[in-house]
Amino acid sequence: MQAVLKEPTVANVSVNTLAQGTISVPETDLITFAQPLVGFDHLKRFVLLPSSTHSKGPLWWLQSVEEVQVTFCLLDVFATGLDPDFELAPADIKDLGAADAAELAVYTMVVLDHDPAKIRTNLRAPILLCRATGKAKQVVFTDSALPIQCFFSEIAARVTAQSAHAPSALSRMPLTVGGVQVSTAKPQPARG
Repeated sequence: MQAVLKEPTVANVSVNTLAQGTISVPETDLITFAQPLVGFDHLKRFVLLPSSTHSKGPLWWLQSVEEVQVTFCLLDVFATGLDPDFELAPADIKDLGAADAAELAVYTMVVLDHDPAKIRTNLRAPILLCRATGKAKQVVFTDSALPIQCFFSEIAARVTAQSAHAPSALSRMPLTVGGVQVSTAKPQPARG
């Protein structure tokens, strides 16, 4: 008789989301904050969802599992080509159960606005996520070289200038917020 190894089954969890209604996600996709997000002490469990069903670009939704109305837009900073100098403390890495900083994904909170020129992110308070453990943590740096208000238009210009290639994906990223499409692209002048 041969022994058959069974894959462990992963339970799915129903999550009520602001953007997609109720969805089912594997329990292993849930994120638990080692320390609560600043200003949201009562919330610890979230799920990270792509901002677009068509691609996994640099923008994501961080949806609270406990409170449907709490959803944050996040930017995967390194996916934009931007390379901020985050100096992580060993304690921050240890809190997340990561062996080293290479195991961490880094996101920043995005402030959305109907005016594309006002869409910005805070590079001084990134969210660190260890996908292997499902633990996350927001850290707040004091380094003034990391702007609290880093406008997307500045990021796109900086990345485009650094790469000297096609414009950054961020410079033309569409995003739907509450049924309203917000674009980070600069409006084009009318032709004619």
